[in-house]
Amino acid sequence: MKPLRKQGIILFTILALIMVACGGDTAEETVEEAAPEVVETLDSPAVTTASTVETGVGITSDPCPEAIGGIPTGADPSKGCIYLGLLNDYTGPFGPLGPALETGQRAFWLWANQSGGIGDYSVAIVEGYDTQYNPQKHLEGYKAQRGEVAALAMSLGTPQTQFILDDMDADNMVAAPMSWYSGWSYKSSDRGLVVEFGAAYCADGMNAVDWALANVPVDIKTIGIMGFAGDYGGDYAAGVKAAAAANGLNVAWEYVVPSPEFDVAQAVGLMVTQPVDAYFPAIGPTQMAQVAGGAFQQGLTPIAMMAAPSYNDAFIAEGFALAPLFQSGSMYLMAFVAPYEADTPGHAVMRATLTAMGIDSGNLFLTAGWASQHHIKGVLEAAAKGGDLTRAGIRRAAANVYVDSDGMMPTRELGQNRADAESFVGIPDGTATSGIKLLAGNYVGPSAAGYDWEAGPCS
Repeated sequence: MKPLRKQGIILFTILALIMVACGGDTAEETVEEAAPEVVETLDSPAVTTASTVETGVGITSDPCPEAIGGIPTGADPSKGCIYLGLLNDYTGPFGPLGPALETGQRAFWLWANQSGGIGDYSVAIVEGYDTQYNPQKHLEGYKAQRGEVAALAMSLGTPQTQFILDDMDADNMVAAPMSWYSGWSYKSSDRGLVVEFGAAYCADGMNAVDWALANVPVDIKTIGIMGFAGDYGGDYAAGVKAAAAANGLNVAWEYVVPSPEFDVAQAVGLMVTQPVDAYFPAIGPTQMAQVAGGAFQQGLTPIAMMAAPSYNDAFIAEGFALAPLFQSGSMYLMAFVAPYEADTPGHAVMRATLTAMGIDSGNLFLTAGWASQHHIKGVLEAAAKGGDLTRAGIRRAAANVYVDSDGMMPTRELGQNRADAESFVGIPDGTATSGIKLLAGNYVGPSAAGYDWEAGPCS
């Protein structure tokens, strides 16, 4: 940051005092000459409002459609439109979660547009593209949308988003990731293209270990780790291992393989042949139910500290065979944002908007989808204030500005080269609207507190 405005004010004050001390009319004239207007740019988070705004791809003077994907946009017909892309998973391993993320994002822009939009523009998310959680399909979807959007409201998946970074770089395309890889917090990893939000998986892994040691009713000495390698599971595993080493825990086994190679039978076999006090899964929800159910059939119910994408609120739905297991007190989860019921201004606005839409409940992923767009909104507002809504201007804003989320997450300076370490700890609960009871908010354990987050990504 370049604190030009502060320096200008100090210089102005010193000169004014000198001229007043000298007396006479000349002092007033000199002060006016010594106080040129300081025009800040997007190189500083404190951007000012420009008199004109340059626009580019994905922005039109025509109004946004009234509805997209069956959800009203809330667009102002007297304003132009900023279009955002959407790369989702409808039929892959995170197909059970993708639609909820998207609903949260579309609901957010309905509210934001009705609250004034972005300057002279409303915002609309285009029809989503099913990437099937496949990098090649992800690139295919990106190429299909790149010519019509100013930024991406969602790019789901860590390796999937990494796979299109070169194309995003060439296009100056920024994205909100539905991925909490620790590398998104570092310009060296994401090139200033990813508008991160929430706790990193690596921090969640550290905090999962520390919180479990301090709070679960089991003496944890031996643990196991399972996850998707080269994906969010690798980042979560890195955090778990760091905290395990700091706490002197024995890691009996580590089954972290690429998602297509993940074998439920092998994972359950490890739990049976090498029993542990607790395990730390970072897998898909389908695999999570199969692993937990398989272990339960073998009489095993170790403590499970799930990374958030491993969990689905359907696990505690009435009639689901494993609902008693998931509500037995042995299953916990780490979350990147507070659940639907949380008492913050941002959560209250979200619930009111969804209620007005006829949606009377929301799970963790709907909440995450909504929360993610706060940061995209902050970036677009900064770019508009700086007079540059081209993709280059949006990218420059994404690397510098402060973003706020009405209390849903800590205020953050994007591009600060430091991952967020605050986690939310929950337990599955069928009496909660979201299926999650919050046990700890903004939790940072000793391992995460002592970690050098400026050193770079964990994995």
